[in-house]
Amino acid sequence: MSFIGARLDRYLLREAIPPLLFGLVLYSSLAVTNATIWRLQWIVGTPVAEIGLWLLLQMPQALVQVAPIALVLAVLLTFGRLASDHELTALQAGAVPLGRASAVLIVLGAVVAGASLAVNEWVLPRTNVAVVDSYWQITAGRSGLFRLASQSLPIDDFRLTFQDADRSDELRDVRVERWDGDVLTIIRAERGRFVDDGLVLFGHRTQRFDLSALDAPSDVADDTLRRLVRVDARALDADAPLEITMSISAEELITQFSGGGFEDARSLTRLAADARDPVSTLQERRRSATLLQRKLAEPLANVTLLLVAIPLSITYARSRSVAFGLSLVVTLAWYLLLTFGQLLAQTGVLPVLVGPWIGTVVLGSLGVVLLVARARRA
Repeated sequence: MSFIGARLDRYLLREAIPPLLFGLVLYSSLAVTNATIWRLQWIVGTPVAEIGLWLLLQMPQALVQVAPIALVLAVLLTFGRLASDHELTALQAGAVPLGRASAVLIVLGAVVAGASLAVNEWVLPRTNVAVVDSYWQITAGRSGLFRLASQSLPIDDFRLTFQDADRSDELRDVRVERWDGDVLTIIRAERGRFVDDGLVLFGHRTQRFDLSALDAPSDVADDTLRRLVRVDARALDADAPLEITMSISAEELITQFSGGGFEDARSLTRLAADARDPVSTLQERRRSATLLQRKLAEPLANVTLLLVAIPLSITYARSRSVAFGLSLVVTLAWYLLLTFGQLLAQTGVLPVLVGPWIGTVVLGSLGVVLLVARARRA
């Protein structure tokens, strides 16, 4: 019996893998095209090789997003053909239940889900950063640091602001602010530059103010001023460096804050840390937590959507056109629920642990109901 089961698994995989690969190529290409087409006006005239590399860097993100859709299509085409050719009937007549026939495809979905989680953790933090860096090099001939000018950038336990960044990526009029209770530390610098593990400032002045001094009654202004100003230190040499260590690189800052609608480049573990960061604002923590839940819910959909696809394929997908149509209906319903759930969670209407999971839970529950109803009819 185990020998027959192994042959059945290989047979089903041979049927499912080609449409799965076809779906991955088709849908990921459409996803990259959709993300790129409105930017074409900015990259006209760019060498084909540079554009090709930029498009290729977007593929890992697209593959993670479209994997559930491709799996649904593969299952609909596979089981739809088996049902139309009465092969499923022959399997059931041979004492092979639907659950056993579906097991190998569920395992395939679990493998794809695991691969998607791995890509979210280790691949996308690199490729999504490279996508943004390549875009600004193509369109502006430099990195995207100039897009961060005049923004208040939250970095670890401080905020960074600078007025401009030239083509050599040197920052001008830099200000770093950090609050520690009532104590405010301000570092101002004439210029600065990002290095591998931090920010180097030149022509800097450090001031620290204890605002609690203003709460103490005093009739002598000089005493209040001495308590207020804790530190006021200026670099004697304008070229003397002051290095501030950061846990985030300049490329990650550009990806996160340069705008342009690019995908977030943070890993799962980084999002989890940012969601708990006490220094960040409530809105920033909620955004990180919501995005983390979405990046967990998307891979799991590779399994839960199959629960819907299997009974639909047996009952309705007797032709390729119907299979394509059903795959679009299922995945569109899932994607809309996922997107609206994420939006409602991010705005606070729904809990963070609920919103991004609505699509996965609803479609998974529907699949269980359909499978149970199919089993009872059989």
